[in-house]
Amino acid sequence: MIEQISSGVFRLTFGTPEPDTPSRQCYVKPPRHEALAAMPEAEFPFGAEQIRFHTGARGCRLELPLSSEEDVYGLGLNLKRLCHSGKKRTLRVNSDPATDTGDSHAPCPVYFSTAGYGVLVDTARYASFYCGGNELLDAGRKQEQDGKIRLTEAELYAAGERSSAPMVIDIPAAQGVDLYLFAGPTLLDAVRRYVLYSGGGALPPEWGLGCHYRACGTFNGEQVLSLAKELRDKHIPCDILGLEPGWHSRAYSCSYVWSRERFPEPEKLLENLRENHFRVNLWEHAFVHPEAPFHGELKPYSGDFKVWNGLVPDFTLPEARKAFGDYHAEQLTKRGVSCFKLDECDNSDFISSPWSFPECSNFPSGHDGETMHSMFGCLYMEVIDRACRKAGIRSYGLVRNAHAFAAPLPFVLYSDLYDHAEFIRGVTTCGFSGLLWTPEFRHAASPEDYIRRLQAMVLSPQMLLNIWMMPNPPWRQLVRERNVKNEFYPPEEQMRLETLTREALELRMRFLPYLYAAFAAYHFEGTPPCRALAMDYPEDEHLREVDYAWLAGDRLLVVPFRAGMTELTMPLPPGVWRDFRTGKRHTNEVTLEPTLGELPILVKENSIIPLADPVEFVENGMQYHLTLRVYGDTPEAARLFADDGWSFEYESAGSPAWGTVDVEGRLSPGMEKRYAVKAIERF
Repeated sequence: MIEQISSGVFRLTFGTPEPDTPSRQCYVKPPRHEALAAMPEAEFPFGAEQIRFHTGARGCRLELPLSSEEDVYGLGLNLKRLCHSGKKRTLRVNSDPATDTGDSHAPCPVYFSTAGYGVLVDTARYASFYCGGNELLDAGRKQEQDGKIRLTEAELYAAGERSSAPMVIDIPAAQGVDLYLFAGPTLLDAVRRYVLYSGGGALPPEWGLGCHYRACGTFNGEQVLSLAKELRDKHIPCDILGLEPGWHSRAYSCSYVWSRERFPEPEKLLENLRENHFRVNLWEHAFVHPEAPFHGELKPYSGDFKVWNGLVPDFTLPEARKAFGDYHAEQLTKRGVSCFKLDECDNSDFISSPWSFPECSNFPSGHDGETMHSMFGCLYMEVIDRACRKAGIRSYGLVRNAHAFAAPLPFVLYSDLYDHAEFIRGVTTCGFSGLLWTPEFRHAASPEDYIRRLQAMVLSPQMLLNIWMMPNPPWRQLVRERNVKNEFYPPEEQMRLETLTREALELRMRFLPYLYAAFAAYHFEGTPPCRALAMDYPEDEHLREVDYAWLAGDRLLVVPFRAGMTELTMPLPPGVWRDFRTGKRHTNEVTLEPTLGELPILVKENSIIPLADPVEFVENGMQYHLTLRVYGDTPEAARLFADDGWSFEYESAGSPAWGTVDVEGRLSPGMEKRYAVKAIERF
């Protein structure tokens, strides 16, 4: 029997579910029932009687209807493919997925259909999803053979005509499971219901949407301050300065204690950076070195395997969360650290030196290593988020693992992988699972590769220059082997790259009001800030496989180029789309030929895009000076969000701080403190 648990959200229970599932863990936030109730009414497109459930020695199996016209998306971060129709996906935590199997930093057992619904399987097991590629014996459909002899593997195993084979879900070990069903009526509505039921999407502080630069891992305090000075002297926008493993006295595993050799006066360092308007992000992982001050307190609440000689905390237990979190609050966040990079909380079994705890691990709570791997990142994020909140810090960090119900957690996924096409694809896949992803920059094969990678981040969840492997900024020398030897480009090339860098980062800063409103919509309304075109336009089959472009907010379509690309022809969503720079009108499809300094952006007709004067850093509560770009003859007013931008006031305010600016530059009441219109440009 289907139980309705919120507007358009239903739950079914089959068999006896395991106790250690995502919905039963501490990181799950209360649903936003009021926002769900404001959505269009919708019924789920099929009934409980159409779902089959089986148990056996290996676990349990579900079969759900899936027509040949439907396409399937979601299942977490996927760098290999956007659409999963006809494929098998095994949701295994793996930091180094080599093939298109479902392995991921952040597998998530929720999928969405172009028919306008979503299904979450409440399990932390490494479940397998057969997305319509396997017919049951009793399907009743006769498959005709053409009798041809095939002579190549490609011909032998080519996908045939799609049938209405079911979605088959294999859950090992479990003898029961809860299903959560999210009605539409549209695909976007179903995703919104999932995000809102998860607690709403993360709303980062405004400074979190600024630029993030990570310093070389070997830097000491003096070198960090020298880098900070160079960024300010050269007017390179930067809000967050990240410190890599060298800040620890012990890093693999972690001590969480400042290295007095490299950072003899950490309090003064933090104060100096704060005075120069930098927020500090500290790298760490959760494996606790014997020299960590809380090691003894944590040991009884840790798993039975070590990682790099460190404890693995059982974050499902309050005692482990308290020991780990209280230390971070008292020693780090209350002393000036604003955010964290949570590394290696995923898994890596398939490299030359596997490093994480095995799936057969046992934890005091009763979890095994498999279920702990699935939820470890979310549990870890919650502990760190609480430590930030105890210091009054609205944070925005980095993480390398996530799972179901993670949308409210203020962290962005990243990877040690680096294929640029895959990094762009990650932005399009994450939105379907309530996740955020940064296509970060680390190094480049050429100046063109460098600039194209910077541009790909401009309208993504985070602008991250992760220069942890090089002591000098990339505009001096992109090749690491030469950078570490201080072998720089000629001065004119350094200046050219520095200018292009500044232009890309300033473009990011110009979009801050627009991006901040998009994230507010994520929090209050459930709409992912970056999402595949198929999410908004599932009826257009030409858009269902577009994994190289995404919608940013409700008005922009971003098409990042990669090194070596000179031209791209792509299908467009319905209606008129304008070139962001020129205002040129396009319908049906567009051919793009950007210069190196141009990021292709298309604007939906009758839009107002608020662009801020670029700043080098965000100040709490600052006023943005806007230039309005107006596209079309009857533009809709642009939405703005105007809380203070840094505190938790938005969580307790009686109503969200929404406002608008119209075609004449008129701001709605209450917006003047945060926004001022200085110019209007019409296209």
